[in-house]
Amino acid sequence: MIPFLYRFHYLIVFIILTFIILFSWIYTILGFGMEMSAWKMTLMNYKKNSMSIDATIMFGENNINIMYVIMHFFMWFLMMVAMMLPSATPVILMFDRISSQRKKLQYKYVPIINFVLSYLVIWGLFSFLATTIHLIFERYGLLNSSSLSVGHIIGGILFVMAGIYQMTPFKNSCVYYCRNPIELLSTKKIFNNLGAFYVGIKHGMFCVGCCWVLMLILFYVGVMNIFWITILSLYVLVEKYLFKDRKYDFLAGLILILWGLKILYIQ
Repeated sequence: MIPFLYRFHYLIVFIILTFIILFSWIYTILGFGMEMSAWKMTLMNYKKNSMSIDATIMFGENNINIMYVIMHFFMWFLMMVAMMLPSATPVILMFDRISSQRKKLQYKYVPIINFVLSYLVIWGLFSFLATTIHLIFERYGLLNSSSLSVGHIIGGILFVMAGIYQMTPFKNSCVYYCRNPIELLSTKKIFNNLGAFYVGIKHGMFCVGCCWVLMLILFYVGVMNIFWITILSLYVLVEKYLFKDRKYDFLAGLILILWGLKILYIQ
């Protein structure tokens, strides 16, 4: 009876994570808080006349007030959750399995919520930074209000930066811990509340360390571009669980650099 209860608990955790992911994707696609859904905006961005549409039709006057900032923050935050939580789910379930085993043996354990919340806190901080950049770009006319994208110069620089970053030791170190979470979860710190929160923060920081420049590419391809959001989220999964050889990181970096140079050449 007891093993069944633990398997049921494991299933419940998986269902809750799946619900959060689905909710985040739905929120992102429907573009809550915006006058137009991300799906419609994505389609418009691939039409020739999309750039000629008056931004006020889509977003009103774009007066930056507290509600405007909040809605943009949630747009970025739930977009990041939709993209990153699927790749973090196996690690979260691993943490839950360790805690469940310790609970079964009547050892000290920590509820899974501590680990999940701390992971989301880190992506919340990144989303706040991305929102700040978004509003600064918008304030100074660097972000097109109809396509939510920057020009070729900034876009090319972002692609080149992402490519170079793929080849750096810091990226390699971050992706190593993302691919080998057992080194974080084997510490005794996960058996108390503050320690588990700290380990979740650390894992979240490694995840952000892997992908932060890739996420900034959205400023060029379109912040609410569903096609690119899907491509980047799939790339994160593939990079983390399939292409673990360092040569693939260099190959991806080279492709991004060449793409960035091509964008700059267009300008």
